[in-house]
Amino acid sequence: MTDEEAKTTGESKRPIKATKATPLTPTNQAIYEAGKTMLIESVSTGREFCKFMIGTSMSAIPIYLALLKFVLPDKYVPTLSIGILALLPAVVFLIAGVIFMFGYFPQPGTASLDRPAEIEEERRLTLKRRHRLSGIGFSVFCVGVVAGLIITGAMLRMPRDAGSPARSDGGTEQVAPLDRRQPPASPPSVRDK
Repeated sequence: MTDEEAKTTGESKRPIKATKATPLTPTNQAIYEAGKTMLIESVSTGREFCKFMIGTSMSAIPIYLALLKFVLPDKYVPTLSIGILALLPAVVFLIAGVIFMFGYFPQPGTASLDRPAEIEEERRLTLKRRHRLSGIGFSVFCVGVVAGLIITGAMLRMPRDAGSPARSDGGTEQVAPLDRRQPPASPPSVRDK
């Protein structure tokens, strides 16, 4: 085997020299076990986060729609543009859930158990992919939350009775529709009384 082949395969002709060996102390054993646990659980932790966020993202859709129904007037019929805008956070939550689903799916790969370098490379690729999808999904979810808060806040400013302006005492003032053909009547003067 040449030195170039040894560099690409990770193998070397040089013998390994052992240095001074010491017995394994309880502290070193605990550190070794902690490292082993972190290595094993690093893949499952990202997967569990994606699983949790799938449920959270999908649950946010009906919660947001129920909150919107609670905030809007009873017989409110939105225009097409307002209706699309009001449904935007629900769509964003759905997109976030789909991104988390892609993060949850196992990564297809073939690693031979005889080659630890392949296993480590598959693990590294899985962690990188899951971390990237988790970050993107969480960012999209946060955009949905902010958009939902803004839209819900805007809907709170709407009058409770969609056809009438809100009064300060909580009731609604009945306003007759204006006839566009006639000028508005002038207010009564003091002399008219």
